[in-house]
Amino acid sequence: MSFQSAHRKKSDMQTELEKRLEEIDLCLLNEDLNRAGQRLLDLTYDYEFGQAYRDSSLELRKKYNEGKELGRAKHTNENLSAEYRSLFDSLIQVKTDSIPPLPPLKVLASISGIGKHFRSRLHNFHFRPISIELTQGTIIGLVGENGNGKTTLLRMICGDLAQDEGSIEYYINGQSTNDWQLIKKKIAFIPQRQERWYGTIQDKLSFNAAIKGYRGELNTEKVDFIIHRMGLTNFRELSWNQLSGGYKLRFEIAMALVWDPAVLILDEPLANLDIQAQELLLQDLRNLADSLRNPVSIILSSQQLHEVETVADRIIFLKNGNAIFNGGLHEFRQQETSRTFEINGSFTYQELQKLLESWSDVRIEQSASSFTISCSAEHSKEDLFRLLLSNNYSIEYFRNISGSTKKLFSDKY
Repeated sequence: MSFQSAHRKKSDMQTELEKRLEEIDLCLLNEDLNRAGQRLLDLTYDYEFGQAYRDSSLELRKKYNEGKELGRAKHTNENLSAEYRSLFDSLIQVKTDSIPPLPPLKVLASISGIGKHFRSRLHNFHFRPISIELTQGTIIGLVGENGNGKTTLLRMICGDLAQDEGSIEYYINGQSTNDWQLIKKKIAFIPQRQERWYGTIQDKLSFNAAIKGYRGELNTEKVDFIIHRMGLTNFRELSWNQLSGGYKLRFEIAMALVWDPAVLILDEPLANLDIQAQELLLQDLRNLADSLRNPVSIILSSQQLHEVETVADRIIFLKNGNAIFNGGLHEFRQQETSRTFEINGSFTYQELQKLLESWSDVRIEQSASSFTISCSAEHSKEDLFRLLLSNNYSIEYFRNISGSTKKLFSDKY
């Protein structure tokens, strides 16, 4: 039975629970057992459907991971697909009238005008003051070229580097504090270069949960959940030397999440991942931020601008230590006074220049893979398509970056 056929959409009044159920239903319909299993596990941990449903979803997730082969696009166990559908159909019949409304998201930290000076005989760098608010359930994407202050900002936020100006105030149990001994117990920082660890994944996770106060059955429950949720089931007995770079990163994130931090900070987590691994990680981060049980505030720095923009609530673009943009993408789009397109096809630089010579304020830049066209807002992507196609040019690649902060990489900013 399809959830969509059993429950009609309530337009704008649709509840968060119904949205999640529809998401899982669509995953099952499309045989995406990986995502269906993750989201079903999240659902039974976020909502009080009962321990039996939580145990069943965890066991199915474990089964999926144990039967998944690396490199295979889909899981081929038809029986497992039927088990997932059976559990889901049973779950949507559960009376949920007692489920409370979503709690308001809390402000976790107020960062006001922090800056940093680095001075030496050959180098003088000033990270100019910036203000940020960290809120539960939000993702901040920190972007910009190398050497422009991304790691400096992350290290100041997590307390590893003292700021020279401004203030950082965290809120713990509703009380403001600048006591870093207390604050660091709420922050998980994952640097770009991970430190070597010893033992197996499972032992290391269990130890890390224990030193954060989770012991006995609770320790076992926390470790089992995070291992299966993060797809580490078949790797839990492996050591550092036996993991690829991508799985070392997943383990580092698991080691942070096993103790429910309030703030998760990641420095260039996408740098060494392939395209599919990047997509999976970003979706995991979005789901973690959207959790009801522990809506984490996430800050990540990255060079993968398009990918980060798909999940971030806020973008901070740094250039020469200065935040030339700090806000939501909708705010950036509202500032737009021009159009910018990336495109490639059967045309040359010279042909494109001649074709667009009558356009106002046009500027064309060529890279190894595409052309970037900037023009006034009176021209649209449809105008560009019509012009190219009417002159018998084919289009092989196109991306509208008019509303993307990628424009800020240009030398004119």
